[in-house]
Amino acid sequence: MDPHSTAPAAGTDALTAQPGLGDSAGAPTATGSTGTAAARTTVLGEGTAAARSLDLSGLRLSGAPLSATPLNGGDDLVLMGRAEDVTAVLRAVAELPGAREVARPEPSRLRVGTWLRRTTGTGSRSRLRAALRDAGLSGSVTARTRLSSLDTAARTRLLLAAVTLTGTDGISHLVLPSPLAGVPGHLRSGLRTALLRAVHARGLGAVLSTDSPVDAVVTGARIIELDAEQVAQAGDARTIFGMPRGGLSAALGGANVMSGLARKGWLSIGHSQVRRRTELDGKVYLAIPTDAVTLSLDEFDPAFSGEAVFEVLVVGVRDEGSTLQVRLSPVDTEAGLPLVADVLDASPRRAWQAVAEAAGGLPTDTGDSLPTDTADGPQANAAENRAEASGTADGAGTSADGTGWALLHPGLGGSVPEQLRNLTVGARLWAEVDTERIHVWPVEE
Repeated sequence: MDPHSTAPAAGTDALTAQPGLGDSAGAPTATGSTGTAAARTTVLGEGTAAARSLDLSGLRLSGAPLSATPLNGGDDLVLMGRAEDVTAVLRAVAELPGAREVARPEPSRLRVGTWLRRTTGTGSRSRLRAALRDAGLSGSVTARTRLSSLDTAARTRLLLAAVTLTGTDGISHLVLPSPLAGVPGHLRSGLRTALLRAVHARGLGAVLSTDSPVDAVVTGARIIELDAEQVAQAGDARTIFGMPRGGLSAALGGANVMSGLARKGWLSIGHSQVRRRTELDGKVYLAIPTDAVTLSLDEFDPAFSGEAVFEVLVVGVRDEGSTLQVRLSPVDTEAGLPLVADVLDASPRRAWQAVAEAAGGLPTDTGDSLPTDTADGPQANAAENRAEASGTADGAGTSADGTGWALLHPGLGGSVPEQLRNLTVGARLWAEVDTERIHVWPVEE
């Protein structure tokens, strides 16, 4: 199993739709694929009456249903996860009776009025003008405006206009692929509210995709996270982000997610020496925050508590928002773990904190962490050890080049340029996990 994902390897037919009662055995089959995710769904027939719910149980990923619970009219569903997985599932959902896809237009030479007529089937010029006006596109945008001249927010407004014009016969849900992707933050909230209000005003629900935790929380919808061509988990936002099991929720939470075993009061992770006390028992999932890993070039760095220091190889370097991270592979799998770890935090909030601490205005902040279970761990003083070793306990947190405040591991070098030279692919480092900050929860059988 990949330690960064709890999902087992998927089969070759990742997504299939099973015919239901009353379906024709000779129903046609549609196929489509994006990346490694392949979707195959059976068209169950045309909806002739007003649909009251959307049955998702016939869509199966790696043998399991997408959802055993149907979506009632007016209920929303948010799909999150890898783009290729989400795209394949959205295509399959859109082919179900009771669903209709309305996708935001891409830039092209097509005119606004032509796109609206093709998308919604509405030919009335007065209705098109009214829809554009109600969506906030009156004035510079007309039916003759080309899609290529619209920015992302304007094309989302055009999607809003299409939602208000789309017929509802036999439809319970609109499928909206990433409707808010790329919309500037100062416009996102208003457009999100207007879009969902327009869907619900028609007595419909939405099946939409997003990678934004704010979208998931504000929508208040059921969430399904997809990973490795299967359902990683399903539930509300608290469940998805508080107990991450998929790649997206793990990345959003800044954590390494893997499985472990709790037995006789101890949590063990694979064959590694990284252990901690726990009150749980049996198979568990766990999350190790990416900022709960201490790194150094020296095995005997005083920043280490000495409980389980192991050697690692740098196998990748990447940006993640305002953080620079390294991907690490243990030299000895009997000792260490494969991890992603933060090495540089360039967030303005951290710079602000460094300035305030230097002026004596704020105490040192040890950073946010995921909640832990109630067990005591062996590294209660790990944060203090790191602060003393880094020389930031007095709040200075600077280096000669003025960027020392962003460094998380002084043992990797005294400046950003020096650390970058030491963090090339193939470099050998020493690592230790702050086991106090491992978040553990039981596997639901």
